[in-house]
Amino acid sequence: MKKTLKLMAALVVGAGMMFSCQQADEPAMDDAQQAAAKTRAYGDKTPKVAIYVETNDVNPLNAGDYVLSDGSAYADIVEFFASNIHKRTVNGVEEPTLYLNDKMTNLLENGGAATYVQGLQAKGIKVVLTVLGDWQGIGVANMNDTQTTQFAKILAHAVEKYGLDGIGFDDEYANYSTPLISGSFGDIITKLRALIPGKLITVFQYGNVGSSQIDATDGAQIDYAYTDFGYNTSIGISGVTKERYAPLSINLGNMINSLLILSYKSQTTNLTNAGYGAIMHFNLRTLSERNQLPLFNAIADAAWGETVTCENGNRPQDWTFVSTGYEITMDEVNAQ
Repeated sequence: MKKTLKLMAALVVGAGMMFSCQQADEPAMDDAQQAAAKTRAYGDKTPKVAIYVETNDVNPLNAGDYVLSDGSAYADIVEFFASNIHKRTVNGVEEPTLYLNDKMTNLLENGGAATYVQGLQAKGIKVVLTVLGDWQGIGVANMNDTQTTQFAKILAHAVEKYGLDGIGFDDEYANYSTPLISGSFGDIITKLRALIPGKLITVFQYGNVGSSQIDATDGAQIDYAYTDFGYNTSIGISGVTKERYAPLSINLGNMINSLLILSYKSQTTNLTNAGYGAIMHFNLRTLSERNQLPLFNAIADAAWGETVTCENGNRPQDWTFVSTGYEITMDEVNAQ
C-alpha cells in the first residue's frame, strides 16, 4: 500500500509547505456549550474514518489521540497494519497460517491487547487486524476450499483471542507461486463472516478483488471497502454499496500541502452529501514528524461541522519486540 498518491499529483508540485505542530487556539466553550456536547456513538457517525497504522514504526494508540469537538474520537476504525499470511506443510499438505512479525507480536500477545486494542476501544474506536501477503507464495486469492476454511477459522480465532473488532484484507505481496483459484478471496470472506457475525470485515480495493474472486454474495459480507489511493467513486467490488465504501483514501506518509487539503475538504463534502460511508487514511505518522491536524480539521469540518484537537500524538513504540514473531496455526485453533 505504500504507493505514490496518484490523485492531485499536479497540486503537490507547487505549494508544498510544512504545517506547524501548533494549532490555533479554539474558542473556549462556555458551561452551557460544554453541557450540550455529546460523545457520538460509533453507529451515529457518517462517514466513518478508518486509519491504518503501520505498527512497524508507530504506536497505534496515537490514532486515538485525535478528538472531535463533540468529545468523540476522530477515528472510527483503526487497522493494525499488518499481520501476514504464511504457510506450513503438515503431512505433505500445505496449510495457511497467520504470522505476527517481531513488531506486531506484543501488541497482541503477552497481554499487549489489553493496552493497545482495549486502549483504543475505550475511546469508542473499532480495532481491526489487517491481513497482508508476505512473499510466501500463498495469499487470499490462491487457497483451495480446505485452505479457505482453515484460514477463516484462524482469523476468527485471532479476533476472539485478542478481543478484536474484525479483520481487514489487503491482497498485496503474496508472490503467488501457484495459479489463482477463482472465488478463493470471496470464500474466505463469506466463511469468516459466518464465524464472526457482528464483527467488521474490511477490504482495500487493490489486488484480486474482481468478480472472479469476490462476487456479489461475498461482497455483501464486507462492511467497508476502501478505494486505492486518491478519490474514486467507482466501486470495484461486487455487492458493496456506497454506504459501505470509502471513495477517498489518503496516504498520510506523503507530503500534504494546503492546496491538497482544500481539495480533500471539497471531496469530503461531496462524498458526505452523496451518502458514501467512509474515508480512509493510511500510514498515520507521529505528530512531531508530520502535523496531520490541518487535514483532519478540514475533513471534520466538511463531514460533521466539527474541529479536531490532539491529546498527544507522539506516543513511542513502548512495547518489547519479539525477534521470532508469533504464528497462529490450526493446531492452536483446534486446541481451544
